[in-house]
Amino acid sequence: MQEAAAVPAPSELAWPVREQPGRDDVLYGYLPSLDGLRAISILWVLTVHWPPQLSLADSGFVKRGALGVEIFFAISGFLVTRSLEQCVLRAARSNAGKGAVCRDFLVRRVARIWPPFFAALVWAFATMLVDPALRANFVNMKPILWSFPTFLANYTIPGNGAPLSLLVMWSLCFEEQFYIVLIALYLLGPRWLTKYIAGAALLSITARLIATSVHPEWFSTFSLQMEPHWRFDAIAWGCLAWIHRAEVAAWWRKATSAWLALPLLALIVVACVIDPATFWVRASWYLALAPLFTALVTALTFVPRFWLTRVLSSRPLVFIGTISYEIYLSHISVFRVLGRLHVDRVPALFYVLSFAGSVLAGWLFHRLFSKPTQRIVRSWLDRPSPSVASHSAE
Repeated sequence: MQEAAAVPAPSELAWPVREQPGRDDVLYGYLPSLDGLRAISILWVLTVHWPPQLSLADSGFVKRGALGVEIFFAISGFLVTRSLEQCVLRAARSNAGKGAVCRDFLVRRVARIWPPFFAALVWAFATMLVDPALRANFVNMKPILWSFPTFLANYTIPGNGAPLSLLVMWSLCFEEQFYIVLIALYLLGPRWLTKYIAGAALLSITARLIATSVHPEWFSTFSLQMEPHWRFDAIAWGCLAWIHRAEVAAWWRKATSAWLALPLLALIVVACVIDPATFWVRASWYLALAPLFTALVTALTFVPRFWLTRVLSSRPLVFIGTISYEIYLSHISVFRVLGRLHVDRVPALFYVLSFAGSVLAGWLFHRLFSKPTQRIVRSWLDRPSPSVASHSAE
């Protein structure tokens, strides 16, 4: 692990939290428990995409599988802000300005996200053209096809729908838009980043609550879930938790494992069980999800003795979490193959193969495509980066 030198940042690069001298393992270290949490999240997401005729597909646990994406948002906000701080410190070490921070940050995002995203997009479009059963979808999707490569599909899907292989792209569009806003807020004023993020989240929450109570006809479940101007707080809590990690870590150090295990997890379970009946209730319910999931992320980060940290750091879960992005992009194709082979006629076999096949496909996608293209894109777009842990690009 690389030593993080104490380098004073130029005033224009000022970070909201004063960097402590010496080595900061949380800033550069690998956090296996968060990969384990990713694993639980992606496996939960897979269940919500099971064919509806399967008996378990109608269970409450499976119906709540979309909450796995909300957990991803909390993790993403936390780690992407860490990545931004790494970019700031790297620019400070080389006496560069905010332009270098922006370039480094965007290179990391593009290298990790774009090649698998566009590969999955080309595959989805190709299958719609080649597969007779899906060809009608291509005709229906023509008016909004432009929105997928431009990362705007989360705004076109609610009014038009999409086949499942394209529907899953909404969350990636959501995150890309948030990343752009985050770097824009940093460039606007690094010293005020906390206030900008908190203010934007507060505006989003206020607009969501007012609009759903005054004009519920504006909304569908998809629009309220997918459009970041209503849901900015979904990722913002993770950003704020990272920026104030010193205070958050100090608070967790005062807590015991029993305190962590019972109230926090109980509140998360209650929040996950709730099934909002109206748009206003859903808008209010979203208020609890991001803080609770972010609290879990910080507990896993700052309390190594927390029993759940040890469980989620197990090698099988870490392995699945590492390739969760590729699993998310490829699992619909796996499900489609299993359906064409009529495996869904034997539900127990389908459940097993849906998980196993998705993990295998995700691993091959990650190993044979994502890792090589990430190296190529980063070397093409930027000079070699300092050797940091694998989470720096997450």
